[in-house]
Amino acid sequence: MDQAAEKKSGTSSASVAAPRPLFVYGTLRAKPLLAWALTGDSSRVDDLDRMIRPAQVTKYTRLAVKHSDYPAVIRSSREEDCVDGYLLQLDTRSQRKKLDDFEGETYAVESTTVNLLSSGGHPTGETVEGDIYLWVGDKDMLTTEPWELGKFIEERLEDWLDLFDGMEMVGEGHGTSRVATHDWA
Repeated sequence: MDQAAEKKSGTSSASVAAPRPLFVYGTLRAKPLLAWALTGDSSRVDDLDRMIRPAQVTKYTRLAVKHSDYPAVIRSSREEDCVDGYLLQLDTRSQRKKLDDFEGETYAVESTTVNLLSSGGHPTGETVEGDIYLWVGDKDMLTTEPWELGKFIEERLEDWLDLFDGMEMVGEGHGTSRVATHDWA
């Protein structure tokens, strides 16, 4: 789109450009929950395949949060500390806004280097600059226990999906994203 067309339509290349890659490491690795957050439909997990790559970040630690189903990631000074997850390449800024809002105010976005992994979980040697959600909440809320995705999926995912049933993250527009509820009666 040329500059005259951008001005007429009210858009710019910057506003429609894909957002930076995002590394996710917690509840959003449960594909039905990620599908719900992005599309409003937890059954659309196949839509995610082209967006996600197995990945890992180093010099970070993932910990359980007291009385919570989700984890926190904090910086570590140790090179051997690493966190596995997915590198997401989202299509739109609206999708990114939905995830930013889903994460809330106890996390801040920080730039990091993400190491891509093969489907077997082995480093490929390829790195990508991306963003990560770091815990900025009360450090006293963190445990020394690691957080486990399998345990979340087995014990709590269905409860989360039931809680969000009939709601959809709204990320479009220039205002703040929110959760919209639908009355399907």
